[in-house]
Amino acid sequence: MRSFVRLGANVPAQGCRREDAAMPVKAVDGGTITREFPEFARAVELTDGVAAFNEDTALNLDKREAHTIEIEDQLAALALSHRLEDGTLESELAVHPQLRGRGLGSQLLQTLRNYARESGNGALQLWAHGNLPGAQQLAGAQGFANVRTLYQLEKPLNEDIAEPTLENGERIRPFERARDGEDWIALNAQVFATHPEQGALQLADLDARIAQDWFDTENFLILESERGEMLGYNWLKVTPEEGEIYVIGVAAKAAGHGYGTALMQAGERRLRERGVATVALYVDGENERAVALYRRLGYSERTVDVQYRANR
Repeated sequence: MRSFVRLGANVPAQGCRREDAAMPVKAVDGGTITREFPEFARAVELTDGVAAFNEDTALNLDKREAHTIEIEDQLAALALSHRLEDGTLESELAVHPQLRGRGLGSQLLQTLRNYARESGNGALQLWAHGNLPGAQQLAGAQGFANVRTLYQLEKPLNEDIAEPTLENGERIRPFERARDGEDWIALNAQVFATHPEQGALQLADLDARIAQDWFDTENFLILESERGEMLGYNWLKVTPEEGEIYVIGVAAKAAGHGYGTALMQAGERRLRERGVATVALYVDGENERAVALYRRLGYSERTVDVQYRANR
């Protein structure tokens, strides 16, 4: 599931030019930029081919701290941040494509570092989505270390997909909010107990995603036992652009029975029924078991995201 913060866009790492060095950086509540944000985010994504700000941020601007640079009343650079439980400031940063090469990325990042020191424990972390050269340069120039990797994998759905094999009375059915909401939150928290974003989702977060235009209950697959206990799930996201394995999980006590493979097969079959030609998914590089499953099922790398962290 794409619930990760990212150092967005291809942000050049040059130092600030003299005429831009004194540009004011404003600290505002993220909820105050809701009108400007969609156009700014679209411009960055169209230029870079990757989104600079993740879904959780876009859905929760009012829960983010924003630092902005404006030039001639245009949003030129934007950082959106929130505080983790350990005091770390986690941020996403992007510069408008028409205003790059002026040192705005470096200026904004230095402001974030100062803010992290003044308001918390001094730790600052960012995601380089796509790990584009400009983001690598900017992070390296300011002494950030690579601490985490996120793969986006993809697979063409142009071959036969085996039907899921369930042998003990289990079944795969569509999600029902009233019946499954709380059970899914509990199972998702268990599956992603070590995941700083996905494992923290609450019912309000679930409902915010259900309210999105792309949500379809028929694309949210629940695996349950013969007794009706939720054993796993495969939540699919279908947009006009592509189909995605949005988030998939299997209960720890149900591991080793092939349920992950069965859910993947059911999801791929459903996506192909919807006319999806290529399916994508995200997975942490440290999750070797999941990576091995996806590789075995024919998935290959599309992009690699890297998390950078500074502790000073």
